[in-house]
Amino acid sequence: MFERPKGTLDDDEPPPVFGEGASAPGAEPAPPDPAAQFLEGASDWDVAVRYHELKAALGKGPALDVLREISVDAVLRQARTVMGASAHPSLRLAVPIDQLEPDDRVLDLALDETLDAVEWAGEGLPEGSSRIWMEVDRPRRLPMILAVDTSLSMTGSKLALTAVALAVVLLQFPEDPLGIVAFENEAFVIKKPEERLPLRSILERFLDVPAEGYTHLEAGLIKSLELAERMGGSARGRPPSVVLMSDAKYTAGRDPAYLGDRFRHLLVVKMGPERTPLSLCRELARRGSGALREVWNLRSLPEGLYGVVKDILRGRSR
Repeated sequence: MFERPKGTLDDDEPPPVFGEGASAPGAEPAPPDPAAQFLEGASDWDVAVRYHELKAALGKGPALDVLREISVDAVLRQARTVMGASAHPSLRLAVPIDQLEPDDRVLDLALDETLDAVEWAGEGLPEGSSRIWMEVDRPRRLPMILAVDTSLSMTGSKLALTAVALAVVLLQFPEDPLGIVAFENEAFVIKKPEERLPLRSILERFLDVPAEGYTHLEAGLIKSLELAERMGGSARGRPPSVVLMSDAKYTAGRDPAYLGDRFRHLLVVKMGPERTPLSLCRELARRGSGALREVWNLRSLPEGLYGVVKDILRGRSR
């Protein structure tokens, strides 16, 4: 077991030996290990981009655990750069004192509402705490499902940047009911909306998706629908939004356009410059009462997804 390198992987210490090719004294030199050669001059972000290649070369073990940790650090560093100093959106409102929620930030007595309550109660002091109203900042909860394309065409920098985009949303909305679905040959749930997991654990799950095979867009949308229908409406009656992130070039399953009508709010984030899938993206967004956002340059994906989520909160996504 070796310790995690700090910062980048070009420290003065020699890189750990990956694989079984180390030479015994007096023996023929072992053939160079491609993974070890790459790591000699690689940055943390390089490791995140090529994590799946390295994973295939190494298999399970302590070395892979270290590389996974490095990759998560790199993803989080990029995500925090995108976010800057932004704060979780909140809603300012007046509520009876006995209806305060644990995460409310109490600002002051809501004088007008309290006086109205007293007036309705008749003369004299209000009876019971419910007559007293407080002005609070209440975090705006965002029920949402992210459906993420992790097919073979999404490996390398595409998958690493998608991980950054997920991290941006998770950092901004750590307590919100948010589910994540990944799809390739099939679809599977990375995070259930009701699960409360450490951010690093969620990113580790995402980075360890197989990222291979075809793009079964139909399966990804069906699995997302299952989660959304199970969530129902939020505590304040808001249906969950589903955000589809894909290049939309489905290579398995049926044309998924027929599923659009089953969504209450479907936003399509079309990744990459290919124009052919645009008609399908438009159809899904139209039928799903949502909108289409194009991200041509994948380096802009984290900022693009962050903007989509903020628009949902502001009610500007339709």
